[in-house]
Amino acid sequence: MKVYSFRTNKEDRDIEEFLEGLNGDRSQYIKNALRFYRDFGIKIAKIETILEKLEQSGIHEQIPPQSPEHEPVTESKTSNDEKVLLESLEDILSL
Repeated sequence: MKVYSFRTNKEDRDIEEFLEGLNGDRSQYIKNALRFYRDFGIKIAKIETILEKLEQSGIHEQIPPQSPEHEPVTESKTSNDEKVLLESLEDILSL
């Protein structure tokens, strides 16, 4: 079985502190973190890009968390374009 290792630099003190605080197997944690990055790194980058574009377009409204008894948004409160945009943003954030 191959063994991989890495060294930390002076600016990696936050990583050292975190790894020192782990009670369990550090190598298993690092393997799980690498798997997570492999599986979701590209998706997270895409979401980040979409959110940056939304922010640049002037949308700064925060959507409060919705309870299970969510009231449907009426047309008088929100235009159809805003409704579609909000639903899209909710879909993105629920990934």
